[in-house]
Amino acid sequence: MLFDREPFNRLPLIAPGGRLSVHLLRATIVLGVLGASVVLGAVAGPVADEIDPLVLVVAGAAPVGLLALNWLVRNWPWMPVLILVTAAFTPIALPTGRGSRMVDSLLVTGVCAGLWVLRMITVEKRLSLRPTPLNPPLLVFMAMTLWSIVWSNLYRDPAVWIWGSFTFVQILSGLTNILLCAAFLMVYNFVEDLRMLKVLTGVMLAAAAVGLVVRYDLLPAAIGSLIINVGGLFTMWCIALGAALALYCSRWHWGWRVLAGAMAVLYVIWGLILHISWLAGWLPGLVVLAVLIWQHSRKAVALMLVGVLIFAAFNYAEFEQAFAAENEESGQTRLAAWAQNWQITKDHLLFGTGPAGYAVYYMSYFPTDAMATHSNYIDMLSQNGLAGFLPMLAFFAGMAWIGYRLTRRLRGRGDFVEGLANAGFAGTLGCIVAMAFGDWLFPFAYTQTIEGFDYAVYSFLFMGATLVLDRLTQPGMPLAAPEAAHA
Repeated sequence: MLFDREPFNRLPLIAPGGRLSVHLLRATIVLGVLGASVVLGAVAGPVADEIDPLVLVVAGAAPVGLLALNWLVRNWPWMPVLILVTAAFTPIALPTGRGSRMVDSLLVTGVCAGLWVLRMITVEKRLSLRPTPLNPPLLVFMAMTLWSIVWSNLYRDPAVWIWGSFTFVQILSGLTNILLCAAFLMVYNFVEDLRMLKVLTGVMLAAAAVGLVVRYDLLPAAIGSLIINVGGLFTMWCIALGAALALYCSRWHWGWRVLAGAMAVLYVIWGLILHISWLAGWLPGLVVLAVLIWQHSRKAVALMLVGVLIFAAFNYAEFEQAFAAENEESGQTRLAAWAQNWQITKDHLLFGTGPAGYAVYYMSYFPTDAMATHSNYIDMLSQNGLAGFLPMLAFFAGMAWIGYRLTRRLRGRGDFVEGLANAGFAGTLGCIVAMAFGDWLFPFAYTQTIEGFDYAVYSFLFMGATLVLDRLTQPGMPLAAPEAAHA
Protein backbone atom coordinates (compact mmCIF):
# COMPACT_ATOMS: atom_id res chain seq x y z
CA MET A 1 0.00 0.00 0.00
CA LEU A 2 1.62 3.23 -1.15
CA PHE A 3 0.13 5.43 1.56
CA ASP A 4 0.00 3.16 4.59
CA ARG A 5 -0.85 4.67 7.94
CA GLU A 6 2.16 3.57 9.95
CA PRO A 7 4.91 5.73 8.38
CA PHE A 8 2.83 8.88 8.78
CA ASN A 9 2.37 8.04 12.45
CA ARG A 10 5.94 9.18 12.99
CA LEU A 11 4.82 12.76 12.47
CA PRO A 12 4.32 14.38 15.88
CA LEU A 13 0.83 15.42 16.95
CA ILE A 14 -0.75 15.01 13.49
CA ALA A 15 -0.89 11.21 13.64
CA PRO A 16 1.04 9.90 16.65
CA GLY A 17 1.89 6.25 16.79
CA GLY A 18 2.15 5.56 20.53
CA ARG A 19 -0.82 5.04 22.82
CA LEU A 20 0.19 7.87 25.13
CA SER A 21 0.56 10.22 22.13
CA VAL A 22 -2.99 9.45 21.06
CA HIS A 23 -4.30 10.47 24.48
CA LEU A 24 -2.22 13.64 24.37
CA LEU A 25 -3.61 14.45 20.95
CA ARG A 26 -7.18 14.00 22.13
CA ALA A 27 -6.58 16.12 25.21
CA THR A 28 -4.97 18.82 23.06
CA ILE A 29 -7.94 18.88 20.70
CA VAL A 30 -10.49 19.07 23.54
CA LEU A 31 -8.61 21.86 25.29
CA GLY A 32 -8.11 23.62 21.96
CA VAL A 33 -11.84 23.52 21.23
CA LEU A 34 -12.73 24.89 24.66
CA GLY A 35 -10.04 27.55 24.51
CA ALA A 36 -10.97 28.60 20.99
CA SER A 37 -14.62 28.89 22.02
CA VAL A 38 -13.76 31.19 24.92
CA VAL A 39 -11.46 33.36 22.81
CA LEU A 40 -13.93 33.51 19.92
CA GLY A 41 -16.73 34.59 22.23
CA ALA A 42 -14.61 37.23 23.93
CA VAL A 43 -13.33 38.69 20.67
CA ALA A 44 -16.44 38.46 18.53
CA GLY A 45 -19.01 39.51 21.10
CA PRO A 46 -18.34 43.26 21.22
CA VAL A 47 -18.08 43.62 17.45
CA ALA A 48 -20.51 40.94 16.31
CA ASP A 49 -22.51 43.37 14.19
CA GLU A 50 -19.42 44.34 12.19
CA ILE A 51 -18.17 40.84 11.34
CA ASP A 52 -19.14 38.91 8.24
CA PRO A 53 -21.30 35.97 9.46
CA LEU A 54 -19.42 33.64 7.12
CA VAL A 55 -16.16 34.48 8.90
CA LEU A 56 -17.75 33.55 12.23
CA VAL A 57 -19.04 30.28 10.81
CA VAL A 58 -15.60 29.37 9.45
CA ALA A 59 -13.91 30.33 12.72
CA GLY A 60 -16.42 28.32 14.71
CA ALA A 61 -15.89 25.31 12.47
CA ALA A 62 -12.09 25.44 12.82
CA PRO A 63 -11.97 22.99 15.77
CA VAL A 64 -14.06 20.53 13.78
CA GLY A 65 -11.60 21.05 10.97
CA LEU A 66 -8.78 19.93 13.27
CA LEU A 67 -10.64 16.71 14.02
CA ALA A 68 -11.27 16.20 10.31
CA LEU A 69 -7.60 16.83 9.57
CA ASN A 70 -6.53 14.18 12.07
CA TRP A 71 -8.90 11.69 10.42
CA LEU A 72 -7.85 12.72 6.94
CA VAL A 73 -4.15 11.96 7.38
CA ARG A 74 -5.12 8.43 8.40
CA ASN A 75 -7.39 7.93 5.38
CA TRP A 76 -5.59 9.19 2.27
CA PRO A 77 -7.90 7.49 -0.29
CA TRP A 78 -10.82 9.57 0.99
CA MET A 79 -9.19 12.87 0.04
CA PRO A 80 -10.49 12.84 -3.59
CA VAL A 81 -13.97 12.02 -2.28
CA LEU A 82 -13.81 14.98 0.09
CA ILE A 83 -12.77 17.24 -2.79
CA LEU A 84 -15.72 16.03 -4.88
CA VAL A 85 -18.21 16.46 -2.03
CA THR A 86 -17.08 20.02 -1.30
CA ALA A 87 -17.12 20.88 -5.01
CA ALA A 88 -20.62 19.54 -5.60
CA PHE A 89 -22.56 20.03 -2.38
CA THR A 90 -21.05 22.74 -0.14
CA PRO A 91 -21.43 26.29 -1.53
CA ILE A 92 -18.94 27.79 0.92
CA ALA A 93 -16.53 30.43 -0.34
CA LEU A 94 -14.27 32.84 1.48
CA PRO A 95 -13.89 36.45 0.35
CA THR A 96 -10.49 37.40 -1.05
CA GLY A 97 -11.05 41.13 -1.04
CA ARG A 98 -10.58 41.21 -4.81
CA GLY A 99 -14.09 40.56 -6.14
CA SER A 100 -13.61 36.81 -6.50
CA ARG A 101 -14.21 34.26 -3.76
CA MET A 102 -12.13 31.24 -2.80
CA VAL A 103 -14.34 28.15 -2.84
CA ASP A 104 -13.98 25.46 -0.21
CA SER A 105 -13.06 22.75 -2.72
CA LEU A 106 -10.01 24.81 -3.72
CA LEU A 107 -8.99 25.16 -0.08
CA VAL A 108 -9.54 21.45 0.61
CA THR A 109 -7.49 20.49 -2.45
CA GLY A 110 -4.71 22.82 -1.33
CA VAL A 111 -4.69 21.32 2.18
CA CYS A 112 -4.66 17.76 0.84
CA ALA A 113 -1.85 18.57 -1.60
CA GLY A 114 0.09 20.29 1.17
CA LEU A 115 -0.25 17.28 3.48
CA TRP A 116 0.90 15.04 0.66
CA VAL A 117 4.02 17.10 0.01
CA LEU A 118 4.67 17.31 3.77
CA ARG A 119 4.47 13.53 4.01
CA MET A 120 6.90 13.04 1.15
CA ILE A 121 9.38 15.49 2.69
CA THR A 122 9.19 14.37 6.33
CA VAL A 123 8.44 10.66 6.04
CA GLU A 124 9.52 9.37 2.65
CA LYS A 125 12.44 11.82 2.42
CA ARG A 126 11.87 12.14 -1.33
CA LEU A 127 9.32 13.49 -3.78
CA SER A 128 7.75 10.51 -5.53
CA LEU A 129 4.74 9.73 -7.70
CA ARG A 130 3.25 6.52 -8.99
CA PRO A 131 4.73 5.96 -12.45
CA THR A 132 2.59 6.88 -15.44
CA PRO A 133 3.43 8.34 -18.87
CA LEU A 134 1.25 11.32 -17.95
CA ASN A 135 3.51 12.49 -15.11
CA PRO A 136 6.12 14.28 -17.30
CA PRO A 137 3.73 16.45 -19.36
CA LEU A 138 1.59 17.28 -16.33
CA LEU A 139 4.55 18.22 -14.14
CA VAL A 140 6.07 20.31 -16.93
CA PHE A 141 2.74 22.11 -17.39
CA MET A 142 2.57 22.85 -13.66
CA ALA A 143 6.16 24.09 -13.62
CA MET A 144 5.59 26.28 -16.68
CA THR A 145 2.52 27.77 -15.04
CA LEU A 146 4.72 28.94 -12.16
CA TRP A 147 7.49 30.08 -14.48
CA SER A 148 5.09 32.05 -16.66
CA ILE A 149 4.17 34.16 -13.63
CA VAL A 150 7.82 35.06 -13.06
CA TRP A 151 8.62 35.54 -16.75
CA SER A 152 5.58 37.67 -17.51
CA ASN A 153 6.38 40.05 -14.66
CA LEU A 154 10.03 40.36 -15.64
CA TYR A 155 9.42 40.95 -19.34
CA ARG A 156 6.09 42.75 -19.47
CA ASP A 157 5.72 45.68 -21.85
CA PRO A 158 6.49 48.81 -19.75
CA ALA A 159 3.57 50.57 -21.43
CA VAL A 160 1.09 48.09 -19.94
CA TRP A 161 -0.89 49.39 -16.98
CA ILE A 162 -1.18 47.06 -13.96
CA TRP A 163 -4.06 47.64 -11.55
CA GLY A 164 -3.63 47.02 -7.86
CA SER A 165 -5.29 43.61 -7.55
CA PHE A 166 -3.81 42.02 -10.67
CA THR A 167 -0.74 40.37 -9.13
CA PHE A 168 -2.91 38.76 -6.45
CA VAL A 169 -5.38 37.53 -9.07
CA GLN A 170 -2.59 36.20 -11.29
CA ILE A 171 -1.04 34.17 -8.47
CA LEU A 172 -4.42 32.74 -7.45
CA SER A 173 -5.23 31.91 -11.07
CA GLY A 174 -1.94 30.04 -11.47
CA LEU A 175 -2.51 28.24 -8.17
CA THR A 176 -5.98 27.21 -9.34
CA ASN A 177 -4.60 25.56 -12.48
CA ILE A 178 -1.85 23.82 -10.51
CA LEU A 179 -4.27 22.47 -7.91
CA LEU A 180 -6.55 21.09 -10.63
CA CYS A 181 -3.58 19.04 -11.83
CA ALA A 182 -2.81 18.11 -8.22
CA ALA A 183 -6.37 16.78 -7.81
CA PHE A 184 -5.78 14.47 -10.79
CA LEU A 185 -2.49 13.26 -9.31
CA MET A 186 -4.05 12.67 -5.89
CA VAL A 187 -6.74 10.43 -7.33
CA TYR A 188 -4.15 8.34 -9.15
CA ASN A 189 -1.74 8.16 -6.21
CA PHE A 190 -4.21 7.75 -3.35
CA VAL A 191 -6.97 5.47 -4.69
CA GLU A 192 -5.96 1.83 -4.47
CA ASP A 193 -9.10 -0.22 -4.91
CA LEU A 194 -12.45 -0.36 -6.68
CA ARG A 195 -14.37 0.56 -3.54
CA MET A 196 -13.17 4.17 -3.60
CA LEU A 197 -13.94 4.47 -7.31
CA LYS A 198 -17.48 3.33 -6.56
CA VAL A 199 -17.74 5.92 -3.80
CA LEU A 200 -16.57 8.68 -6.16
CA THR A 201 -19.07 7.56 -8.79
CA GLY A 202 -21.84 7.26 -6.23
CA VAL A 203 -21.26 10.82 -5.02
CA MET A 204 -21.38 12.11 -8.59
CA LEU A 205 -24.55 10.15 -9.38
CA ALA A 206 -26.17 11.58 -6.24
CA ALA A 207 -25.14 15.04 -7.42
CA ALA A 208 -26.60 14.26 -10.85
CA ALA A 209 -29.94 13.27 -9.31
CA VAL A 210 -30.11 16.48 -7.29
CA GLY A 211 -28.91 18.43 -10.32
CA LEU A 212 -31.95 17.36 -12.33
CA VAL A 213 -34.15 19.16 -9.83
CA VAL A 214 -32.15 22.34 -10.43
CA ARG A 215 -31.83 21.95 -14.21
CA TYR A 216 -35.59 21.57 -14.65
CA ASP A 217 -36.31 24.55 -12.36
CA LEU A 218 -38.18 22.51 -9.77
CA LEU A 219 -36.62 24.74 -7.13
CA PRO A 220 -35.97 28.49 -7.10
CA ALA A 221 -32.56 29.28 -8.56
CA ALA A 222 -31.37 30.83 -5.29
CA ILE A 223 -32.10 27.61 -3.40
CA GLY A 224 -30.75 25.38 -6.16
CA SER A 225 -27.38 27.12 -6.12
CA LEU A 226 -27.10 26.36 -2.41
CA ILE A 227 -27.57 22.60 -2.71
CA ILE A 228 -25.67 21.61 -5.86
CA ASN A 229 -23.06 23.00 -8.23
CA VAL A 230 -24.18 22.34 -11.82
CA GLY A 231 -21.68 24.64 -13.53
CA GLY A 232 -19.15 23.90 -16.24
CA LEU A 233 -19.08 20.33 -17.55
CA PHE A 234 -21.32 18.95 -14.80
CA THR A 235 -24.02 18.01 -17.33
CA MET A 236 -21.48 16.29 -19.58
CA TRP A 237 -20.20 14.07 -16.78
CA CYS A 238 -23.76 13.22 -15.71
CA ILE A 239 -24.46 12.05 -19.27
CA ALA A 240 -21.15 10.18 -19.43
CA LEU A 241 -21.70 8.24 -16.21
CA GLY A 242 -25.41 7.59 -16.69
CA ALA A 243 -25.16 6.46 -20.31
CA ALA A 244 -21.99 4.40 -19.77
CA LEU A 245 -23.43 2.49 -16.81
CA ALA A 246 -26.66 1.87 -18.72
CA LEU A 247 -24.91 0.66 -21.89
CA TYR A 248 -21.99 -1.32 -20.52
CA CYS A 249 -23.06 -2.79 -17.18
CA SER A 250 -24.85 -5.78 -18.71
CA ARG A 251 -24.30 -7.81 -15.53
CA TRP A 252 -26.35 -5.32 -13.52
CA HIS A 253 -30.05 -5.70 -12.81
CA TRP A 254 -32.01 -4.11 -15.66
CA GLY A 255 -33.74 -1.69 -13.29
CA TRP A 256 -30.50 0.02 -12.31
CA ARG A 257 -29.48 0.33 -15.95
CA VAL A 258 -32.81 1.89 -16.89
CA LEU A 259 -32.50 4.37 -14.03
CA ALA A 260 -28.98 5.39 -15.08
CA GLY A 261 -30.02 5.66 -18.72
CA ALA A 262 -33.10 7.73 -17.89
CA MET A 263 -30.95 10.19 -15.98
CA ALA A 264 -28.63 10.58 -18.97
CA VAL A 265 -31.58 11.05 -21.34
CA LEU A 266 -33.06 13.78 -19.14
CA TYR A 267 -29.77 15.68 -19.23
CA VAL A 268 -29.57 15.29 -23.02
CA ILE A 269 -33.11 16.65 -23.36
CA TRP A 270 -32.26 19.59 -21.11
CA GLY A 271 -29.23 20.51 -23.21
CA LEU A 272 -30.00 19.56 -26.79
CA ILE A 273 -33.71 20.38 -26.89
CA LEU A 274 -34.46 22.90 -24.16
CA HIS A 275 -31.22 24.87 -24.56
CA ILE A 276 -30.28 24.27 -28.19
CA SER A 277 -29.00 27.84 -28.62
CA TRP A 278 -26.20 27.22 -26.08
CA LEU A 279 -23.68 25.30 -28.18
CA ALA A 280 -21.01 24.99 -25.48
CA GLY A 281 -23.67 23.68 -23.10
CA TRP A 282 -24.89 20.68 -25.13
CA LEU A 283 -22.11 19.83 -27.61
CA PRO A 284 -19.73 18.15 -25.10
CA GLY A 285 -22.58 15.97 -23.80
CA LEU A 286 -23.61 15.01 -27.32
CA VAL A 287 -19.99 14.09 -28.14
CA VAL A 288 -19.86 11.91 -25.03
CA LEU A 289 -23.10 10.16 -25.94
CA ALA A 290 -21.97 9.57 -29.53
CA VAL A 291 -18.63 8.11 -28.37
CA LEU A 292 -20.32 5.78 -25.88
CA ILE A 293 -22.80 4.51 -28.44
CA TRP A 294 -20.08 4.15 -31.11
CA GLN A 295 -17.93 2.12 -28.73
CA HIS A 296 -20.90 -0.06 -27.83
CA SER A 297 -22.49 -0.63 -31.25
CA ARG A 298 -21.83 0.84 -34.68
CA LYS A 299 -25.40 0.02 -35.70
CA ALA A 300 -26.74 1.95 -32.74
CA VAL A 301 -24.79 5.01 -33.90
CA ALA A 302 -26.48 4.78 -37.29
CA LEU A 303 -29.88 4.56 -35.61
CA MET A 304 -29.04 7.54 -33.41
CA LEU A 305 -28.03 9.62 -36.43
CA VAL A 306 -31.25 8.69 -38.23
CA GLY A 307 -33.23 9.69 -35.16
CA VAL A 308 -31.42 13.02 -34.90
CA LEU A 309 -32.01 13.74 -38.59
CA ILE A 310 -35.72 12.93 -38.32
CA PHE A 311 -36.05 15.11 -35.23
CA ALA A 312 -34.18 17.94 -36.95
CA ALA A 313 -36.35 17.63 -40.06
CA PHE A 314 -39.55 18.03 -38.05
CA ASN A 315 -38.07 20.99 -36.14
CA TYR A 316 -36.05 22.56 -38.94
CA ALA A 317 -37.20 26.14 -38.37
CA GLU A 318 -36.34 26.04 -34.66
CA PHE A 319 -32.91 24.52 -35.34
CA GLU A 320 -32.14 27.03 -38.09
CA GLN A 321 -33.07 29.93 -35.84
CA ALA A 322 -31.06 28.55 -32.92
CA PHE A 323 -27.92 27.94 -34.97
CA ALA A 324 -28.17 31.36 -36.62
CA ALA A 325 -28.40 32.99 -33.20
CA GLU A 326 -25.45 30.93 -31.93
CA ASN A 327 -23.35 31.87 -34.94
CA GLU A 328 -24.18 35.56 -34.60
CA GLU A 329 -23.69 35.77 -30.84
CA SER A 330 -20.80 33.34 -30.32
CA GLY A 331 -19.35 32.04 -33.57
CA GLN A 332 -18.29 35.31 -35.17
CA THR A 333 -17.47 36.82 -31.78
CA ARG A 334 -15.18 33.92 -30.91
CA LEU A 335 -13.23 34.22 -34.15
CA ALA A 336 -12.80 37.95 -33.60
CA ALA A 337 -11.73 37.36 -29.98
CA TRP A 338 -9.17 34.74 -31.04
CA ALA A 339 -7.75 37.06 -33.70
CA GLN A 340 -7.51 39.84 -31.14
CA ASN A 341 -5.73 37.56 -28.69
CA TRP A 342 -3.17 36.56 -31.31
CA GLN A 343 -2.07 40.20 -31.54
CA ILE A 344 -0.80 39.78 -27.97
CA THR A 345 0.23 36.12 -27.97
CA LYS A 346 2.50 36.31 -31.03
CA ASP A 347 4.89 38.52 -29.06
CA HIS A 348 4.92 36.16 -26.03
CA LEU A 349 4.94 32.81 -27.77
CA LEU A 350 7.55 30.97 -25.71
CA PHE A 351 6.50 31.49 -22.07
CA GLY A 352 3.26 33.46 -22.43
CA THR A 353 1.80 36.39 -20.54
CA GLY A 354 1.24 34.44 -17.33
CA PRO A 355 -2.06 33.29 -15.77
CA ALA A 356 -4.74 35.87 -16.64
CA GLY A 357 -1.86 37.89 -18.09
CA TYR A 358 -3.34 38.93 -21.38
CA ALA A 359 -6.08 40.81 -19.52
CA VAL A 360 -3.68 43.64 -18.62
CA TYR A 361 -2.53 43.88 -22.24
CA TYR A 362 -6.16 44.07 -23.34
CA MET A 363 -6.88 46.94 -20.97
CA SER A 364 -3.85 48.82 -22.30
CA TYR A 365 -4.09 47.97 -26.01
CA PHE A 366 -7.85 47.47 -26.53
CA PRO A 367 -9.54 49.18 -23.55
CA THR A 368 -12.88 49.69 -25.29
CA ASP A 369 -13.31 46.49 -27.30
CA ALA A 370 -11.49 43.74 -25.38
CA MET A 371 -13.13 40.31 -25.72
CA ALA A 372 -12.60 37.13 -23.69
CA THR A 373 -11.48 34.13 -25.77
CA HIS A 374 -13.77 31.56 -24.09
CA SER A 375 -11.35 28.84 -25.22
CA ASN A 376 -8.92 26.96 -23.02
CA TYR A 377 -6.67 26.29 -26.00
CA ILE A 378 -6.29 29.99 -26.80
CA ASP A 379 -6.04 30.84 -23.10
CA MET A 380 -3.30 28.33 -22.33
CA LEU A 381 -1.24 29.28 -25.38
CA SER A 382 -1.53 32.95 -24.47
CA GLN A 383 -0.93 32.49 -20.74
CA ASN A 384 1.72 29.73 -20.63
CA GLY A 385 3.21 29.99 -24.11
CA LEU A 386 4.34 26.99 -26.12
CA ALA A 387 6.39 25.80 -23.12
CA GLY A 388 3.17 25.13 -21.20
CA PHE A 389 0.70 24.67 -24.05
CA LEU A 390 2.45 21.70 -25.70
CA PRO A 391 2.72 19.66 -22.45
CA MET A 392 -0.99 20.34 -21.85
CA LEU A 393 -1.81 18.95 -25.30
CA ALA A 394 0.43 15.95 -24.63
CA PHE A 395 -1.39 15.27 -21.35
CA PHE A 396 -4.85 15.26 -22.91
CA ALA A 397 -3.71 13.25 -25.93
CA GLY A 398 -2.08 10.72 -23.61
CA MET A 399 -5.16 10.59 -21.41
CA ALA A 400 -7.38 9.92 -24.44
CA TRP A 401 -5.07 7.17 -25.71
CA ILE A 402 -4.88 5.46 -22.30
CA GLY A 403 -8.67 5.66 -22.01
CA TYR A 404 -9.21 4.17 -25.45
CA ARG A 405 -6.72 1.37 -24.82
CA LEU A 406 -8.41 0.65 -21.49
CA THR A 407 -11.87 0.35 -23.05
CA ARG A 408 -10.49 -2.09 -25.64
CA ARG A 409 -8.90 -4.23 -22.92
CA LEU A 410 -12.09 -4.35 -20.84
CA ARG A 411 -14.47 -4.90 -23.74
CA GLY A 412 -17.20 -7.43 -22.96
CA ARG A 413 -16.78 -7.53 -19.16
CA GLY A 414 -20.24 -6.07 -18.60
CA ASP A 415 -19.46 -4.78 -15.10
CA PHE A 416 -19.00 -1.47 -13.32
CA VAL A 417 -15.32 -1.37 -14.26
CA GLU A 418 -16.11 -1.40 -17.97
CA GLY A 419 -18.84 1.18 -17.51
CA LEU A 420 -16.63 3.62 -15.60
CA ALA A 421 -13.74 3.13 -18.04
CA ASN A 422 -15.96 4.06 -20.98
CA ALA A 423 -17.40 7.03 -19.09
CA GLY A 424 -13.87 8.25 -18.38
CA PHE A 425 -12.73 7.83 -21.98
CA ALA A 426 -15.81 9.52 -23.45
CA GLY A 427 -15.62 12.27 -20.83
CA THR A 428 -11.98 12.91 -21.72
CA LEU A 429 -12.92 13.35 -25.39
CA GLY A 430 -15.76 15.62 -24.31
CA CYS A 431 -13.26 17.73 -22.35
CA ILE A 432 -10.99 17.98 -25.39
CA VAL A 433 -13.92 19.28 -27.45
CA ALA A 434 -15.22 21.58 -24.70
CA MET A 435 -11.86 23.29 -24.32
CA ALA A 436 -12.31 24.78 -27.78
CA PHE A 437 -15.58 26.51 -26.83
CA GLY A 438 -15.16 27.36 -23.18
CA ASP A 439 -12.80 27.79 -20.25
CA TRP A 440 -14.29 25.08 -18.07
CA LEU A 441 -11.15 22.96 -17.63
CA PHE A 442 -8.87 25.83 -16.61
CA PRO A 443 -11.15 28.69 -15.51
CA PHE A 444 -10.06 32.13 -16.69
CA ALA A 445 -9.77 34.54 -13.77
CA TYR A 446 -11.88 37.33 -15.31
CA THR A 447 -14.71 35.19 -16.70
CA GLN A 448 -15.21 32.02 -14.65
CA THR A 449 -13.06 33.43 -11.79
CA ILE A 450 -11.27 31.13 -9.36
CA GLU A 451 -14.71 29.97 -8.20
CA GLY A 452 -14.71 27.95 -11.42
CA PHE A 453 -12.47 25.46 -9.63
CA ASP A 454 -15.63 24.00 -8.11
CA TYR A 455 -16.82 22.54 -11.41
CA ALA A 456 -13.49 22.28 -13.25
CA VAL A 457 -12.30 19.73 -10.70
CA TYR A 458 -15.05 17.27 -11.76
CA SER A 459 -13.15 16.53 -14.96
CA PHE A 460 -9.76 16.07 -13.32
CA LEU A 461 -11.15 13.74 -10.65
CA PHE A 462 -12.79 11.41 -13.16
CA MET A 463 -9.88 11.47 -15.58
CA GLY A 464 -7.77 10.46 -12.59
CA ALA A 465 -10.24 7.67 -11.82
CA THR A 466 -9.83 6.40 -15.39
CA LEU A 467 -6.08 6.22 -14.90
CA VAL A 468 -6.58 4.29 -11.65
CA LEU A 469 -8.70 1.75 -13.54
CA ASP A 470 -5.93 1.37 -16.10
CA ARG A 471 -3.50 0.49 -13.31
CA LEU A 472 -5.82 -1.83 -11.39
CA THR A 473 -6.89 -3.84 -14.45
CA GLN A 474 -3.42 -4.70 -15.70
CA PRO A 475 -2.66 -8.47 -15.83
CA GLY A 476 -2.01 -9.77 -12.35
CA MET A 477 -3.77 -6.84 -10.65
CA PRO A 478 -6.91 -7.19 -8.47
CA LEU A 479 -9.39 -6.04 -11.14
CA ALA A 480 -7.98 -8.06 -14.03
CA ALA A 481 -11.03 -10.36 -13.80
CA PRO A 482 -14.68 -9.16 -14.10
CA GLU A 483 -16.84 -8.51 -11.06
CA ALA A 484 -19.62 -10.86 -10.05
CA ALA A 485 -23.05 -10.14 -11.51
CA HIS A 486 -25.44 -7.87 -9.56
CA ALA A 487 -28.95 -9.05 -8.89
